[in-house]
Amino acid sequence: MRTLKLALLATAATVAFSSATFAADLIVSEPAMIDNTVGFDWEGPYVGLWLGGQTTPSVYSLGANLGVNVMLDQSLLAGFEGEIAWLSDSSYQGDIEAKLGFVADVALIYAHVGVGSNSATGAFVPVGVGAEFAVADNVSLKAEYTYQWDFDNAAQSAHVGKIGINFHF
Repeated sequence: MRTLKLALLATAATVAFSSATFAADLIVSEPAMIDNTVGFDWEGPYVGLWLGGQTTPSVYSLGANLGVNVMLDQSLLAGFEGEIAWLSDSSYQGDIEAKLGFVADVALIYAHVGVGSNSATGAFVPVGVGAEFAVADNVSLKAEYTYQWDFDNAAQSAHVGKIGINFHF
């Protein structure tokens, strides 16, 4: 009987002391940190490349652009962009545009207007709309439609579609 009492006492002591040991190693996790930054940073300079096609004349184009965006408030963006393009009819063109857009997290929808010149047809006014979607920390994909109103000959005005990629800094 004495052996049974000693065994029960030893078991009770082991349980009592081992729970104190576990209590000393209590794991307290830190509260989760919430990232309050929203979406993509559209503000600042960017460079990009694009492919396009246009009517009148029916040509394909490869272009590069350089621009800068400024956030006017949380969802209103303004910017300037210059671009140059090489066309499949061996001509080239360049333009400078101003844009105004609406930002919704990783999406940007904008309208643009500017002035440009084509080596084959002369001066034109580009007017259009576009959308950009952020796909990485500093990369966005864009799609754009532009109507190039030709100053010299309205018959030379063109509809232009573009798809491209921009790298933001």
